[in-house]
This record gives sequence, C-alpha cells and structure tokens, in this order.
Amino acid sequence: MPAPVLIYDDSCGFCRTWVGRLKRWDRAGVIRFLPLQDPGAPALAGRSREALQLAAHFVRPDGGVFSGAEAARELCPYLWLGWLGRAFFALPGALPVAERVYRWIARTWGPVR
Repeated sequence: MPAPVLIYDDSCGFCRTWVGRLKRWDRAGVIRFLPLQDPGAPALAGRSREALQLAAHFVRPDGGVFSGAEAARELCPYLWLGWLGRAFFALPGALPVAERVYRWIARTWGPVR
C-alpha cells in the first residue's frame, strides 16, 4: 500500500512549523510530506499548482484527495493521539467551523502571493 502524502506550501512559515509538529506526531513514520513546490505534487493530487496553493492537501493511500480542514481530519488516524482529532471532527458542525478557521489562518499567516 502506498504511503499517505501531505502536500504543503514550503514557502509558508506557518505550514513548515505544523509539518514539523506532524512529523513528531507521526510516530510510525508513515506519512510522506511533500512540498507543493515539488514538480510531482500536482500530478499526485490530480490538482493544479494554483489549487494546491490555496490549502494543504492530503492524499490517502486509496487515492482520495482532501484539502483544508478535511485534510486535517484525514490525517488524524495516522497521528499519535489522533483519536482526539477524530473525536473533535465527529462533533456536529465541527468540520464547517474548522474550515472557517483554516481559511482565516491561511489568509492571515500564509505567504503573500
């Protein structure tokens, strides 16, 4: 089975900080972290580079592709204490709230384009 992949913006300090945390929380070392600047990122996600610049993307081993807060939700099963994230995302209305927070963070802390 291929490894799950998180595609992130390596030019974004906020993103790099969180990737560092996620690497520590991925105690089994199964997640592959791929900067969107990698030439293979668009083909792997089946999305344009412009789409990849809007949010982090998570590609599951089965080929499912998720972005933004949905990507965060899909990461949970691979992380140490990921059950906490899964419990949060199981709450009614949690995903839409998480998506609004994600978009605010991306606008506020993301790189200037």
